[in-house]
Amino acid sequence: SKLKVKITKWNIIMKSDSNIKRVLIDDGLTPDSLIELHDYENVDAISLKQLREQLGMGSWAVRIAYNKRFGGTLIQQQAGEGNRKHYHPDTDENWVILDGEWEWWIEGKGTQRVATNSIVVVPKKTWHHIKCVKSPSVRYAITQPDVLHVYED
Repeated sequence: SKLKVKITKWNIIMKSDSNIKRVLIDDGLTPDSLIELHDYENVDAISLKQLREQLGMGSWAVRIAYNKRFGGTLIQQQAGEGNRKHYHPDTDENWVILDGEWEWWIEGKGTQRVATNSIVVVPKKTWHHIKCVKSPSVRYAITQPDVLHVYED
């Protein structure tokens, strides 16, 4: 995993990280909610109902798929939680909304609200920010494995 800090000529501190656990903790999830991040990796099949029975209705994240081509992380959060404004320099990112409502801000497109059964696609090098608006909500993020996140710190 890579963690880099860069100060730009505008005195903006830019931070980049490809360690998904560290990124999720920096975004507000507790280390305890990520203990099982890899426990469900590459399972044959699992349902959201099963995960909620095992992990509860609080905030958590588990990696469901991980290989050389893509990674898939299931994230459950509460209203007001989300992530910081960031972008991915080398890859697009996709989400499938499995439950609840989220608010997405996407550079050049503004803010949109999405709900269960929605699919969101953000091209590489595009700033975006995600916020949960209804508790609990679940999104399945699909992108390059160990995707690099770049954000202002």
